[in-house]
Amino acid sequence: MPQPITRRTLLTGLGVAGLLASVGVASPAAAAVDLPPVRDAFQGLLAFVVPGPDRFSQHQGVTLPTPGGVDIAAAGPLRYTYDQAIPFPVFGRPLDINLPGAAAIAAFLNITALDVAPRSAVGPFASSFANLTHAQKAEVMRRLERPGLADGTPARFLINTIPTLAVFAVYSEAPVFDRTTGQLTQRPVGWDLSDYDGVSDGWAEFDGYYRGVDRVTD
Repeated sequence: MPQPITRRTLLTGLGVAGLLASVGVASPAAAAVDLPPVRDAFQGLLAFVVPGPDRFSQHQGVTLPTPGGVDIAAAGPLRYTYDQAIPFPVFGRPLDINLPGAAAIAAFLNITALDVAPRSAVGPFASSFANLTHAQKAEVMRRLERPGLADGTPARFLINTIPTLAVFAVYSEAPVFDRTTGQLTQRPVGWDLSDYDGVSDGWAEFDGYYRGVDRVTD
């Protein structure tokens, strides 16, 4: 069930809701949205872009038998990417709310979800976005991506990256890449989903590709 709304959460929701309302996104119901945890919002997003047999995909009503974004633990790398790319608060003065990249994305998704379906806060997940159906999630994305919304602001930049980075996190090596060793811990599921054969020094198909030249000679 959703976590109880704390004073900080309420103030954060009010601040972000006010900012989004200024560009025509949020409804009054958004004022009480529980922004954390970010992870559930990202799980709902990953299930939307690359469904699987997981519970987030099942709840949205669209599943696939093959592993999806939730199954391969892409939420962690996606969150890390946003926090590293946008480590500073997106919603600054006069609000002074500490919402770096990942938390800002969760805010956009959760608040807009409440605008699309006000009762979506009630469900098995803490994130209102994760509690939506697949079609409702598509409506959230449509509203966030409409022309004129937050144009010329850091918020616009973040909104534009939502579907792109989510899909990239699933199909890339990020979920199984060990940043300490610089090595893969296992074969990435994204390789299987995209029929990628893996790392190679070259392919026979390209021998003589340029004007029949097979190799460089002196």
